[in-house]
Amino acid sequence: MGNPAVCLFHNRGKKTVDLTQTFENMKQIITLIAATLLFTAVNAEGKPYKTPAKINDLKAVLSVSLQAAGKVSISWSAVTNETTTTVYEIQKRTGNGEFKTVAILMGESYPVYSFRDKLNITSGTIEYRVVTTDKNEIISTVSQNLVVL
Repeated sequence: MGNPAVCLFHNRGKKTVDLTQTFENMKQIITLIAATLLFTAVNAEGKPYKTPAKINDLKAVLSVSLQAAGKVSISWSAVTNETTTTVYEIQKRTGNGEFKTVAILMGESYPVYSFRDKLNITSGTIEYRVVTTDKNEIISTVSQNLVVL
């Protein structure tokens, strides 16, 4: 029968649509929803989420660079003693606006993590911040600006 993830439909005899990519996108969306629910459950003690203080930790390294096609590459080193409950929350803000969460990654014992984001401004400053928590405790915050001319 072939690959069960590949599903072909005929659109009234005009063309065939391959839904393989749609299924892959759905898997990514389901994974993101699961990570969001887990992050919400871990941080659902009823206390307001405190804005983390900026920590100047020489061991924490954040690299933000502009890539082709309007993409931004963010990479950072893992925290020491990372566990399966370690959560990396990637946040960004434009100018002096509020930080907004753009992604949540669970710790998986990698030495370095990375994330790509779409550039949403043509000029100005974007600041990226990675907030690391473990069991609802902030253990690290590191940030870096990117100036777009």
